[in-house]
Amino acid sequence: MGALNPPSLDLSQSVDLTREFSRLQRALRRERLAREEAEAIAEKGLRDLYLAQQRADLLHRIATVANQSSAVRDALNFALVELCEFTESAFANVYLTADDGEAMIPAGIWYSPEPAALSDFINFSLDYRFARGEGLPGRVLDDQRAHWLSDLRQAQNFPRRILAGQVGLNSAFAFPLLVGERVEAVIEFFALPNRNVDPVLLELMTQVGTQLGRVIERDRFNAKLVFDALHDPLTGLPNRALFMDRIEQALRRRERHREFPVTVLFIDLDGFKYVNDSVGHHAGDAILCTTAKRFEAALNAILGAEAETAQWTLARLGGDEFTVILDDYADTALPMRIAAALLDAASIAHDLEGTEVIGGASIGVAHAIDPGTTPIDLLRAADTAMYAAKNRGRGQVAVFDAELQKRALSRLHLENGLRRALRRGEFRLFYQPIIDMESDQLAGFEALLRWERQRGEIVSPAEFIEVAEETGLIVAIGEWVLNEACLAAARWTRRYPGKTLTMSVNVSPRQFAQPGFPRLVRAAIANSGIDPATLSLEVTEGIAIAQPERAIRVMEELSDIGVKISLDDFGTGYSSLGHLHRYPFNTLKLDRSFVVGMGAVDRRKGIGIVRAVLDLANTMDMKVVAEGIETVGQRNRLRDMGCSFAQGYLYSRPLDADSAERLIAARA
Repeated sequence: MGALNPPSLDLSQSVDLTREFSRLQRALRRERLAREEAEAIAEKGLRDLYLAQQRADLLHRIATVANQSSAVRDALNFALVELCEFTESAFANVYLTADDGEAMIPAGIWYSPEPAALSDFINFSLDYRFARGEGLPGRVLDDQRAHWLSDLRQAQNFPRRILAGQVGLNSAFAFPLLVGERVEAVIEFFALPNRNVDPVLLELMTQVGTQLGRVIERDRFNAKLVFDALHDPLTGLPNRALFMDRIEQALRRRERHREFPVTVLFIDLDGFKYVNDSVGHHAGDAILCTTAKRFEAALNAILGAEAETAQWTLARLGGDEFTVILDDYADTALPMRIAAALLDAASIAHDLEGTEVIGGASIGVAHAIDPGTTPIDLLRAADTAMYAAKNRGRGQVAVFDAELQKRALSRLHLENGLRRALRRGEFRLFYQPIIDMESDQLAGFEALLRWERQRGEIVSPAEFIEVAEETGLIVAIGEWVLNEACLAAARWTRRYPGKTLTMSVNVSPRQFAQPGFPRLVRAAIANSGIDPATLSLEVTEGIAIAQPERAIRVMEELSDIGVKISLDDFGTGYSSLGHLHRYPFNTLKLDRSFVVGMGAVDRRKGIGIVRAVLDLANTMDMKVVAEGIETVGQRNRLRDMGCSFAQGYLYSRPLDADSAERLIAARA
């Protein structure tokens, strides 16, 4: 048998296998690396997602508490704890911006999980005031952005570097709390390890700063709302609402401690209305502000003394009225000493752009004596005393006593009676005839208000008009008078169509000052149907000069309606003859005092004054109605001097509506 020969090997096939194996190994490595990279990316993504969720949760918690907190301090305390735990910080502290905006002041709001080990650093931080640009808080204040210090040992412009090294603090960051463009606070955080700048964390802190800044803004806005609601916007003093609250508190303290006195001073500036009228409201406001400061200085000079522990509040109730409440004082003479000091302060002259204005005041003083005294009672008593002081003359002080209380009760009864009279329809109009002096014929009537109480008693307006004016009741009363007079005139015109009579109606200052007064006049005319030319509205000099520009505007509007305007009681007020031509007056009423003056001892002077008034009226194309004609001699003299119309007891006393109509019928 022959020997067996082995087949020859194919070396090329072996090489191909080796190459394939290597290719597979490379593919596996690439696949493994890709998988590891994908896993790393996924892990990082999950980690980033987790951290982002943590940051979002943190911001949400801080925002929620910030929005729900009633106080900024509560929101800041919560934020410090949350942020310290999130950033793993060892100490966090808040600084507030000084009022002048040039320094950061410790707010006393801080947190540390282990404060004992950092006590020296914490104590220094809680006591140190950082100027603008100084240290970490000062730098944040200066450029309004967050700052990060990675290594406190190498930090420049860091006054606490040595202390930080002693307690092991190595890194820090701080960020601002902004309200608009202003840094209102800075929060700083310190950590034990060195930490590199974390832009993501700083961005988160910026968002936190925005949230907390809104809390500060809301708190300050609310505080401003409260302050504005309780303070006078012109002087910054407490207003009526806050003052009444202070009286309430003082009276409650007195209920617990009967030996503690409570006193209210009511101050009214003398002649302030004429200051406004002469130099303008802007100057008047300046006087009020200066007076408020002078009053404060006077009170501080007396009550700021160490020996005096009285509690006090100075307020402005409105207009030219100021008030002071004193309580818990030992010296019984203190209220009068203070009143004297306030009078001195009020009497100091004011320099208004070269014009010297002399001031003054009247003061009423009221003590809480009876148990159960209310704030309204005490303020009303002081107000009553103030009016008593005014009646004595300028620069006086009056104390509320039994006599004034009697007057106050009488006035209160009168005020209540007026209110009832409006409700019950107790007011009546009487009509005094106005006579044409040339023809001796009836020319019209002046409507005069009377109050007929239920028992038939007729009350003269002299007894109640002042109270009606002060309380504002005159507005409603005046509107009733206007409408009633127009209705009476319309009724007589219908019944006696051949007789054209005028109806004169007095207008009170408060009524004239009402917005839309011409509209009320137009409505009364439309409602009654009278000819507007037969209605004459009588206004006093005081109304005309109180606010000249407004008075002229209102009068011109009334003239456009067709109504006549009469200047009542001419010569008894403060009008300037030089300005009289500016007003659209149709008639001038000569006051009774001038008529009586023609028969006085110095009759030549009295007659001369009347002649001058008549000449003035003639020059200005105005008719004159002389009031208070009681004798034939007065009538004849005035007629000879060219006076157009007259009224007075010589012709007739005021008549009720029925009697006035009978007079019309008799003269028709």
